[in-house]
Amino acid sequence: MPIRRREGSGQDMEATGMIAVARGRHVIFGTGPVGVALAHALQESGRTVISVPVNEYGSDPYGIDVMRGDPTDFEFALRACAGAEAIYSCLNGPVDEWKSQFPPVVDNLIKVAEATGAKLVHWDLADMYEKTRDPITEATPNSAKSGPAAVLIELADKIVNATWTGRFEGVIGRSADVFGPGAIGPEFGSSFGGRVFWPAIEDSEISVVGDIDSPRSMAFIEDVADGLITLADSPNSGGHIWHLPSAPPISPSELVSMVVSQARSSAEVGSSPRHIRGCALLHLKIVRADISEVQHELHALDRRFVLNHSNFTLAFGEQVTDHAVAIRKTLSWFLAHPRPTPAPVAERVVERLPRVVATSRFAKRLSSGALALAKTSL
Repeated sequence: MPIRRREGSGQDMEATGMIAVARGRHVIFGTGPVGVALAHALQESGRTVISVPVNEYGSDPYGIDVMRGDPTDFEFALRACAGAEAIYSCLNGPVDEWKSQFPPVVDNLIKVAEATGAKLVHWDLADMYEKTRDPITEATPNSAKSGPAAVLIELADKIVNATWTGRFEGVIGRSADVFGPGAIGPEFGSSFGGRVFWPAIEDSEISVVGDIDSPRSMAFIEDVADGLITLADSPNSGGHIWHLPSAPPISPSELVSMVVSQARSSAEVGSSPRHIRGCALLHLKIVRADISEVQHELHALDRRFVLNHSNFTLAFGEQVTDHAVAIRKTLSWFLAHPRPTPAPVAERVVERLPRVVATSRFAKRLSSGALALAKTSL
């Protein structure tokens, strides 16, 4: 199907007779890049939007009403969602915090959706699919064995099962690895963000984790937001998992070349060779937090990983952004937000050690060794 941009102004909604939907109250839990893009898209379509921060991994959306409180507290969430037509769960954070942070929030939102009658729209990532060379459909087994994958599977099952038992209406919008404004790293669902766009702007080496020549599905955050809104609006989407549309699969090398070209950069492109993936990455992650973050999804980065979204397209149509346009918008954001100055490597190493070890002579020796190791990878 040809790629086309989304439609969604308030006038468009009114012209199609969807005034009630356009003026509804929509509450978003999570203020990461997807949550922010969703808030702005909903507001542009004439809806009342409330954003609720879930943790520190995000920022207040400009021009959007923000309500602060404990997202795991039923009374607070009930107040935030009073009169809501749709509740969105757009959670972000380091993978080692998913198990402790995500389930309590989603469990509470299920109760709130049941109490208010609002539709619950949950965004997640396709990290639960294991190695496969075939296009991945919603029927592909959830066979990934990592802890983060188990969390995503558990949450999706809860929402779908509660819908089919008649407790409320819920739906899952599942996307590929994302990129776009604000998606700087794996804590925001992006293995492609800051590690590519900042080096391109700085004319420094670009390092891509995984196989740079195999095609991957890559989801622009505005397309993810559009897909979630479509699922919220559709009366027939509930009780299912849907792969959200994205532009055609593209290899990282092709996408990086487009970034370098648009940035007019002299940056060189490299990747992590196969022989340093796996065990060596476990050693590197003490000085490379982003390596630790993507460890659980190396199966998706090390080979062809294509999400088939034909079910969504057949049911609702397809609205996606051309890669060149998506890169231009993303570059504009990164140009306006320079890379933060990193802490010295030795300090990052010591921060990750237990307090007793951090104050020992061992820590001093490890810091100097980590510095030598980091020079080979940073």
